[in-house]
Amino acid sequence: MTGVRRTTLSLREPDAVERCLTDSFPDLRYARTDPATFRVGLDAVAADRFSVVDLTWDVSGTAVTGSTGLTVVTISGRFDGMHGRDAVDIRQPFLAPAEGLEAAWDAHHASVVALDLPAVERIARVATGNEGLRIHGTGTAPLSPELAAYWGATVRGIRSAIDATPDVFSLPMIAAATFHQLATAFLHAFPTNWLETSDGDVGGSAVVRRAIDFMHGHIAEPITMTDVAKAAFITARGLHAAFTRERGETPMQYLRRIRLDAVRADLLTGGSDATVAAVARRWGFAHLPRFAAQYRGAFDERPSETLRR
Repeated sequence: MTGVRRTTLSLREPDAVERCLTDSFPDLRYARTDPATFRVGLDAVAADRFSVVDLTWDVSGTAVTGSTGLTVVTISGRFDGMHGRDAVDIRQPFLAPAEGLEAAWDAHHASVVALDLPAVERIARVATGNEGLRIHGTGTAPLSPELAAYWGATVRGIRSAIDATPDVFSLPMIAAATFHQLATAFLHAFPTNWLETSDGDVGGSAVVRRAIDFMHGHIAEPITMTDVAKAAFITARGLHAAFTRERGETPMQYLRRIRLDAVRADLLTGGSDATVAAVARRWGFAHLPRFAAQYRGAFDERPSETLRR
């Protein structure tokens, strides 16, 4: 484990930007730029299995590109993207397609998260029981606004933790847990083929994956186990049995855990006006004393201590 590597640059040549982004966008080519005014600010953090690159573009341009890996882009500012005949919705994060992304922009900010594809595939294979699974994108837009928010909160929380304590990411346990959190959020938030696979066990992994997908998609809503079972096309009793057999926890325990993860991610990035109560309610915790006890049991600290970091 090498920990986190940080790079901050001000780039004034298109070729320099292409070189910096070659791992995520190996086919990036500019169709139009103004060399006299070209300037891109780059602030990147890279770990062994993922990177987060923030780019600030001060100039207009166009490009045709694609990503051979798993790359999620979040844009603020003027950016028009097309993939084939479909417009890319930049109001939410999007999964960069393998090829054919046509883009035109003015000054804007882009956050690019790149995940190590083989490492994500290993996690997906364990979850599905499909040892031959190869992950590929099946669209660009997140599967729901709630999952887009969950992805954003996860990335913000990880980036904040890296900024605050970069040295701890050289510890194998911390690095592995962080990547697993990011990869799991990606698999549930963006359209890939992993939920379409099945190991042939009726009432088993396919059912559990549908239930997990539904829970991530409705993470902040007051859903019940009956709602989850209906979405997974199984009885509540059958879902409970399948879930506990495969994951060693009940569906509601899993839902509470991912909600607590979302709360923690928001608390770590909370501004001066953030409150524990507001964040907890945002993610479906209405009973604050019970929430506080559950949070402390999960993370061995009070939510207020997380917020003060």
